[in-house]
Amino acid sequence: MKYTLLLIVFTLFLVRPVYAAQFAFSQSPQAHEVIARPGATVILPFTLTNVGDPTVMELRVYTVLVKDSQGSYALIPHYSDNPNSPEFYLNDSTHLLSEPFFINTSEAIEYEVAIHIPEGIREGDYYFAVVGQSAQNKGFVDTSTMFFQGGVGSMVYLTVSSDGVLHQSGSITQFDVQSKHIFTWHNKKYHVFDSFKNIPFVLSIANAGSNLFKAAGTISIRPIFLGTDAQLLSTDPTYVMAETNKILRSSQSSNRNNTVIIQSPFAGIYTAQAAVTFGASSDVHIEEVSYIVFPFTYIAYGVGMVFLIATIVIFLRRINGG
Repeated sequence: MKYTLLLIVFTLFLVRPVYAAQFAFSQSPQAHEVIARPGATVILPFTLTNVGDPTVMELRVYTVLVKDSQGSYALIPHYSDNPNSPEFYLNDSTHLLSEPFFINTSEAIEYEVAIHIPEGIREGDYYFAVVGQSAQNKGFVDTSTMFFQGGVGSMVYLTVSSDGVLHQSGSITQFDVQSKHIFTWHNKKYHVFDSFKNIPFVLSIANAGSNLFKAAGTISIRPIFLGTDAQLLSTDPTYVMAETNKILRSSQSSNRNNTVIIQSPFAGIYTAQAAVTFGASSDVHIEEVSYIVFPFTYIAYGVGMVFLIATIVIFLRRINGG
């Protein structure tokens, strides 16, 4: 017992708790949209803020390669050694890209990235990510949400055009509500939902042009029979890369497969209208969908209760009569 107590005392004095370093950074702005002519140099400002523990960081540039028409992409390190590709460097800085530096807790570092556009570059869109990452980080995760292990990134959407003219062409490819029950009446399709169930809206758009654009939209919901007051839902402004598709999303929805999810009322017939603008164009693209909300479950419960009560009454009468 004596030796056991001594061992416990020595352990308490000699063993120190080990805390894992907290990595928490933010970088602003989240994206830069740039239109430049061949031969020009563009300077973009960024602010990197450390809200975690002190650490050693480095700034890197990655090329964003579009993998498919759904907008999925891969990230590969960008090297400014190709005379026909954009050249990146830190402007008015004693540091270099990929050079480690120390950043303290609550420290914010403002820096500028210069992009030189060579004369012989092919006109069109180029996508990059400017990333502040931990110097100990061995890599990153390929993802469509620009999430890095041990790093934070900002997108750079670069369009090279000698005349400054953009070729943007967008369209709504799908506007619908996800329901298993659909019927057609007077040549119009209606989706059917039970009372107080979730109604998932999907608003998908396509970029058929050769240049990136930012899309923004709204979904307006109004009752045409019974129902409650009208609603207006806004989607988050979203960059859509050339020749890709994307689902617009609202900040009210956390499901990546839907634009927004709302709760249905008790009953009513509704029309929902999607309105989307693409890039600098003032044209508004519009699509509509209709749906019906009916209290199927409540009616089923009511019929069941009536049937149960009638059965009990008949049973009691038979017992009393017997």
